[in-house]
Amino acid sequence: MRIAILDKITGEWAQEWTVVWFFFGVVALATGFWLTTEHRALDWFYLGVSFIGLLCVVSLSFRRNIAGNGFGMLATAGETIVQGTAGAVGLMLAPLFNFFTHLYGIFYWSKNTDGDGNMIPKSANKIVWLVTIAFIAIGLALFPTVNNWLTSMGYGVVADDGSKFLGVIDFFWINVLAFVLSITAQATMILRYSFNWWLWIAVNFVWLIVNLMSQNYIFAIQTMVYQINAFVGLYEWYRSEQKAKGLA
Repeated sequence: MRIAILDKITGEWAQEWTVVWFFFGVVALATGFWLTTEHRALDWFYLGVSFIGLLCVVSLSFRRNIAGNGFGMLATAGETIVQGTAGAVGLMLAPLFNFFTHLYGIFYWSKNTDGDGNMIPKSANKIVWLVTIAFIAIGLALFPTVNNWLTSMGYGVVADDGSKFLGVIDFFWINVLAFVLSITAQATMILRYSFNWWLWIAVNFVWLIVNLMSQNYIFAIQTMVYQINAFVGLYEWYRSEQKAKGLA
């Protein structure tokens, strides 16, 4: 399905869209930082990391290898430091995983580029879909056990404090779902599967709930900015995939 406005954004307006999206993302994050933090050194550091994150995700959505994976390595390295210095040692696992996938992506994507040097996405067959679903299911099943083991060593990722979303769903399981989905989405992105953006859309929605419940408003703002980019990335990757197959 062709969408005229997205054709423009991912085509002749790509540069203008990137500048406008990044500008409003910076303004939103800076506003959240100014209104909701104590402006400590760590807060300033996270703000800088979040700006790098913007550059990363928009570059990835437009299939830029060096910019996307390069900024991705910087952003995830920064996130690892932020989580560690904030005492959330367990939460360092996700950015550490993402750091090494971006490192792998730099070399893997370079071998699969078009004439403009941009990565060529690929579609997933039924086996890939089944493996992805199985990975998510196994991750959800094993996570509580792994988390308990990490907690016993002082590195727990998520604490089960009994809180619930809308008084129904355990906040613990929302965190677990967000963690497992984000790891899966990252892996499928680096492997060049276009459907990774569907996972990122789901991830952003779940993380928005997590951030609002934990009153982490900067992360909540960042998640909404990322969500807009995820829809653009979804369209750009699928259209590029079709063009590579000669269907567009």
